[in-house]
Amino acid sequence: MRKTLLALSKNLLIKGLIILIIGVFALWGIGDLFSSGKTNVVAEVSGKNIYTQEFADQLKREMQMQNILNGKEVIANNLHFKILNKLVADKIIEIYAEDEKIIINDKTLASYLKEIPEFKDENEFSRTKYEKYLLQNSSTTSEFEKNFRNNLLRKLIIDSQASSTLSTNYHQKLIKEYFTKQAKIKYINLNELYSIEVPSDSEIQEYYKKNPLYSDQYRSIKYSLLKPNNNEKENIDQFFKKISLIENDVLSNKNYNEIVDKYSLISKKSGLFNKEGFEKNLDKKIFLDKKIIEKAFSLGDVVSSDLIEIQNSYYLISVDIIEDTKLMQLDVKTKKIISNKIRDLELLNKISELKKNIQDKKVFDELEIKNKNLIKDLFLKSRLEKSTIFNETNIQNIFDLNENDLAIVEDKNNYIIKVMSISYDNKKIDNNTAKLYERYVSNNFKDQIMMSFDKFLNSKYEIKINQKVLDRIINSL
Repeated sequence: MRKTLLALSKNLLIKGLIILIIGVFALWGIGDLFSSGKTNVVAEVSGKNIYTQEFADQLKREMQMQNILNGKEVIANNLHFKILNKLVADKIIEIYAEDEKIIINDKTLASYLKEIPEFKDENEFSRTKYEKYLLQNSSTTSEFEKNFRNNLLRKLIIDSQASSTLSTNYHQKLIKEYFTKQAKIKYINLNELYSIEVPSDSEIQEYYKKNPLYSDQYRSIKYSLLKPNNNEKENIDQFFKKISLIENDVLSNKNYNEIVDKYSLISKKSGLFNKEGFEKNLDKKIFLDKKIIEKAFSLGDVVSSDLIEIQNSYYLISVDIIEDTKLMQLDVKTKKIISNKIRDLELLNKISELKKNIQDKKVFDELEIKNKNLIKDLFLKSRLEKSTIFNETNIQNIFDLNENDLAIVEDKNNYIIKVMSISYDNKKIDNNTAKLYERYVSNNFKDQIMMSFDKFLNSKYEIKINQKVLDRIINSL
């Protein structure tokens, strides 16, 4: 058992510890929304709370990693749902492990961690390497070990479900249908349908007043350099502990000056520089590393500081001054840029309105009656077929639809699609195709088992989402 878990722990470390092994849990339509109270709880799984602080901390950390600056970008990327999904999945694993009495205690966990080669120095566990790994992967000790334990539990649970399970004729039939499915569709190019008129000069003037365009921007930063004394081994451990504490403060989005004062750091300031790294009014590059220059232009009000490792040294940085320069004159070139921006925005608004009504099957029929010249037919013989209209991802998405379903897809252009009919190619398959099915069945069956187990867990544990608290957190960003 210990050898199995040890091999697993190495594998999980390589693959990354925050990847969900169990499939995604839908966050809508499961349990009732909270009606009142519990303002510090964002969700509840079978009576066990997921607290707002835990959700907010993970959300801010992920925003920082993805350079997402505000609540609008969070919503656009569905980041809040992804984070909440992970927390719900973790809580379900925790409860299920308790129910099934699957336990990994601290002593056992520590023994596996100490055997991971990435944390060893001359075949002995190195706290320094461990701390450095955490910093490089933007993780804290408690967070890493919690994720590690959860992944061990997941693997044990999944192996117990999928072991000694053989594929069935029913499953083989599903796989065959997957490959032999054909789809006849109709589609409309929305870029042609919503051929937006060129904005008037007054509209361009109005846009320019509200959204002036700049050809360049200069920024300066405040920064503090931290590097270990490699000649004193005892101090290296202390250094990485200090870096870990600073990292925690950065992830908590504490003010740069507050962090500098807290750890008695020496702070310096740079001159003004642009995205290309050239200093203002000087025809030369600034002394800063390229990573620092890039990060300086991604920091904002939400994520105001960051800790960057460069050649075994660490830089705590924050933006000091932002200076917009070279206001673009409203000439022919600028007007063309603004015109395209206005048209793109109007197109997106029209498509967004169409998306709201996409569940109404009559939407496509009404568009077809009014725009017969824009209707196109396409017969897709296989999900493996190449198309000059749709990319591979959209082909797969189309094949996941049912007959009469509507969808809007973004490709070279934007399209609304209606599936007119579904059929299956029932001709006798050759030996190579048969082997392809067999191989796919073998590789895919475990995933099918886990999808069934996923549904079982969803039905077993009641999930409630506190929508008011969730909205409050997102609106505060």
